[in-house]
Amino acid sequence: MATINELAGSRIVAAGRKDAGDILDLGTSDTLLSLIDGEAEWITTAEKTEFLQAKGQIHELTGPGMLRFVTHSHYVQLEPGDKLGFDARAAAYLAVMETRNENIGLALAQGLSVNSGQIWVDVGTGTGAMVHALQQRAGQKDVWIVGIDRASKMIDEAWRHQRDNAPAWYVGQDLLTVKWPDSMVDGITALLLLHLIEDVDLLLSRLYRALKPGGIFAYAVSADSNPFVRMVMHQLTGPGDFFKQGQQPIRKSVLAAGFEIVREDTYRDEIVMDSPDAMLQLIGSIGAPSRRGVRTDVLPPTSVERIFHLVWVKKPVDAF
Repeated sequence: MATINELAGSRIVAAGRKDAGDILDLGTSDTLLSLIDGEAEWITTAEKTEFLQAKGQIHELTGPGMLRFVTHSHYVQLEPGDKLGFDARAAAYLAVMETRNENIGLALAQGLSVNSGQIWVDVGTGTGAMVHALQQRAGQKDVWIVGIDRASKMIDEAWRHQRDNAPAWYVGQDLLTVKWPDSMVDGITALLLLHLIEDVDLLLSRLYRALKPGGIFAYAVSADSNPFVRMVMHQLTGPGDFFKQGQQPIRKSVLAAGFEIVREDTYRDEIVMDSPDAMLQLIGSIGAPSRRGVRTDVLPPTSVERIFHLVWVKKPVDAF
């Protein structure tokens, strides 16, 4: 559940009024619902019922399910501006995950040549972990670095924690609605993004077009054997479909987009927390999984290994 201010940028997809006993079938999609007045029940296909009231809050509903209105009600149905659910948890994510993810970014940046006059774009930048890694790689070189993410509050955190060693700009916009230039960008990075994207082929085609011939695309995704992901999924109370793409399907999509693989590697680390409760708080900072609910009847381990697949590819030098 979130406040209206926390979900600024969400798109209204339907609005209206319903009488007591009316049913609104929301299908299989996740949705956001605001009751302007009245009361309703959210009923899932597992026959779990949640009572909803108009209290100036937006209810995050994970489908499939339907709404049964208890009283005469006015409602607004929204599509989140941040579909992955990070906005409401941006500050917590920064505090818990930023340094850990920046270390992955630094490993990815070690395989890159970041030179003066170049333009680099980090997609799905979040709170800026990969941008910070690129800044460290650039050192004192005059490099243009842009981070793009549709989660506006994550972008706000990135701006607030800007580093001084190289300039960076952050853009709050959906990656698929950005007007990408043709063959203008020297390098693109994607840190822990591609496994979260449903239409990864469309995104890759846009990135390919934006790169100069010979330009580099470097990405890190969760490995198929990642124990951390298995642990997170085990703690969810709702459907565990947060990770949309596996390591190997992503690799095939990258090749199908026209990229040539330059190098592949594996990054491993271990998350160690002081207690199971601390691990539950960490899981609760990771966007969509916490929207599905986190189980507290089963305690997670206090330490778990993470495994990521790091890949460096390039747009062929003779490509248009």
